[in-house]
Amino acid sequence: MTPLKQNKILLFFSTVSLMLVAPVPWAMAQSEEEAYEYNRQGMIAMSEAEFEAAIVNFQKAAALAKDYQIRDRPLIYTPVFMTAWASEKIDRVTEACREFQHFLDIAPPDAVEPTKAEHARDYLKQHCGG
Repeated sequence: MTPLKQNKILLFFSTVSLMLVAPVPWAMAQSEEEAYEYNRQGMIAMSEAEFEAAIVNFQKAAALAKDYQIRDRPLIYTPVFMTAWASEKIDRVTEACREFQHFLDIAPPDAVEPTKAEHARDYLKQHCGG
């Protein structure tokens, strides 16, 4: 086999390998679309005081797309914050503590409404020994 042919084969397999491990834009868009829909369903459940159903939907949304990564969509209440808040509503203190802390850990300071961050910090201080 000539060196040129070896290089072409190597280039081909390198390209195929890269395609298999690189994020596919349409797949990312699909998961963000699903995340947005789960988040929306969670918000509906919250408005109907169905807090356990809300938590399930918010957790599914957070698993698909991290907070602040659902592009081009209004996402005022993010899945992690809302999981914490719904947990607070039904006295799941351990879960609420974990999720409020997670929210503060991952949220960029400029993307967090001061009232949400303040609520999370107050809850942690009052209920979580922090």
